[in-house]
Amino acid sequence: MATLPARQRVVLVLRYWAGLSEQEIADTLGCSVGTVKSRASRAIGTLRRADGPLAEAFEAVPAA
Repeated sequence: MATLPARQRVVLVLRYWAGLSEQEIADTLGCSVGTVKSRASRAIGTLRRADGPLAEAFEAVPAA
C-alpha cells in the first residue's frame, strides 16, 4: 500500500477498511464517482501485480 499514490491509497482505505460506498467516498473527497472507480481500479491493479501480502488479498476483488 505504501507504494501507491496517496489518492489511490485513500480510496482503498475508505472503500475496503471503512466500508464506504463509491458515492460516499466521492462526496468525502470532493470528486466524481468515476474518479473513485478509476483510482480504485488502478490501485487494485497495482497491488495485484505487486509481490506482497495484499496481492493475494486483492485477487478476488473485482476491479471497479
